[in-house]
Amino acid sequence: MRFLRAHPVIRVGLLLMALRLAGLAARYFLPSAGSIGDRAVLFLAAASFHVGTLTVIIATFLLCSLVGRAVRRPVTILACVVFVVLLIAGEADLAVAAVTGVGVTPTALRTSRGIRLLASREFLDPLLAHLGAVAAGLLASAGVVAWIARAVRRDRGPGAHDAAPSRVLLAMGAGAVLMWLPTLAPWTVAPPIEASFAREYLGLDRAVLRDPEPEAVRRLRAAVGLPTGAAWLSDRYPLVYGRSSPAAHTARPDRPDIIVVMIESLRAEEIASITGARASVTPNLDALAARSVVFPTFTSNGFPSAPSIMAFHASAWPHRRKEIVTDFTDRAFESVPGRLRGLGYETLHVGADPQFTNQAAWLPRWYPRAIELSAGGRPADDREIIGRGIEEIRRHDAASPGQPLFEFIATFSTHYPFERPADDDEPAAPPADTRARYREVLHYTDREVGRLTSFLATRPRRERTVTIVVGDHSFYVDLRKTSGVPENDNLWTAAIVNGPADLVGAPRRNAGPASHVDMAPTILAMVGDDRPSAALGSDLFGAPRTGARTAVAVRPGGLRFDREGYSVIVDARTPNHTERRVAFPGLFPPAAPIAPDVSAAQLTDWVTTWSYLIERNRVWNDQWLSWSPPAPSIGVRKSP
Repeated sequence: MRFLRAHPVIRVGLLLMALRLAGLAARYFLPSAGSIGDRAVLFLAAASFHVGTLTVIIATFLLCSLVGRAVRRPVTILACVVFVVLLIAGEADLAVAAVTGVGVTPTALRTSRGIRLLASREFLDPLLAHLGAVAAGLLASAGVVAWIARAVRRDRGPGAHDAAPSRVLLAMGAGAVLMWLPTLAPWTVAPPIEASFAREYLGLDRAVLRDPEPEAVRRLRAAVGLPTGAAWLSDRYPLVYGRSSPAAHTARPDRPDIIVVMIESLRAEEIASITGARASVTPNLDALAARSVVFPTFTSNGFPSAPSIMAFHASAWPHRRKEIVTDFTDRAFESVPGRLRGLGYETLHVGADPQFTNQAAWLPRWYPRAIELSAGGRPADDREIIGRGIEEIRRHDAASPGQPLFEFIATFSTHYPFERPADDDEPAAPPADTRARYREVLHYTDREVGRLTSFLATRPRRERTVTIVVGDHSFYVDLRKTSGVPENDNLWTAAIVNGPADLVGAPRRNAGPASHVDMAPTILAMVGDDRPSAALGSDLFGAPRTGARTAVAVRPGGLRFDREGYSVIVDARTPNHTERRVAFPGLFPPAAPIAPDVSAAQLTDWVTTWSYLIERNRVWNDQWLSWSPPAPSIGVRKSP
């Protein structure tokens, strides 16, 4: 009864706290990864953070309400309104994190253009796939809101059981201690939505190294390795490498044209030439694969499109918790088209809408010409996109036939919800499920890619043309299994590289791990660009930078490390636990008898150190492109 007579801010605040703890319990105890003891420790750390944050908020409103009788009721009403907002925001945060891996953070809202994150079908459809649980949650929330309104209406003013100022201050201090305790954990504890926003606006959300910087950098360098004959060139830019002995930069005199097609949501599991498991809906990709080098275990370094595009162009892993394309537009990164322009290439981009993948700030840096169909009022379907790409190649061939060309074409029609484009004139029955819809629209895109490859075969430069077809990521076709963890359903795509034998060799399948960050060093090796680089990837046609080929994927919901047929996965909900599994069951037998011995702490530290360098703008400086190794007789030349 004492609770029922307490200040409404206390009663409503404690109810909010109880509901938040129930959501956290579901988040940490429902996943199967990790022992029950490990998950209990994780739950307690997260609960401490959430309870501490809410305690500070409750105590702040109580202090305001104790100023005087005149302000008590207005403050109580305001507090309860805020608590209703926090109730909804907290549930949305946990729901979005369950579906996408990242909660409702300032970065997520900026990247998804605000409330569109919660209104997008990519978020709503997986929720509707769990309609029973969602409906129960909405009914419970409605009941709680009604109870809060009733509590405020029945509040009669100050009572004997209202908290004293000294106790409120004590509670605020206790809340601060509870918020501080999770920082002592040897893993990162995801903050509640309230703390997430506060920390960003106060500048307190930067990556923190567990070890001194020199040691953290040493470990990251050991993880990514060095190309043969290269050396680390700088402490200021720790990942920049290049030749350590004097030699002239010699780009190839017969530099090839390079045409890249990045297919939206390309699922490797639906390509017959990759898995052979299903009747083919990609005859043109299959025909291209038969005369090319195929990377059947190619994975995206992130999800969705924005981090994949950044990884391809700049050979950069995603940031641990933020989006490079959104949050670090003032940082310096090298880029494939930027480097190629310095070697005499014409570079251009053809796509649907730069705003869709937050590229508006980056495309002008990368490409002098970035053609976006949405800006010109043309349909953003793949027939139009591929058609415009062909038009631009024809224009280039007529105007500058001797100049090498780099063209990047980004398709769009296979984007979720996999609706047939209006110009798809093939008769088809309405697909019965998500997978069938996907296969139908993939068949449409495959037809357009076939039109491009047929055109390229007619060009005078066809013998010196490299064609790269790659997916940006995969996508779920079972919406009940959406996850924020980097798994095959969201990362396993494919890469096909076709070109002259002196550049790519004979047609074959390369089963080693590969990812978007490998594309930049591969392209630069093809054109003979041996200037310094900060690429995290490795030339796919050269020797691996470490003892074996590897791939890393970074999502807010978890991390993944692939090597020798195995994956090591760290779920953000259980960051003190690693799950080791066969990377692509049934595709290839793993080359090693056991999974790689990489711990959750090691993988987390590598990505944290990388994120630390991004935040401090210590990844790249374009001055490195004009740097030359010092001649021994002159002495050491100062690095940028």
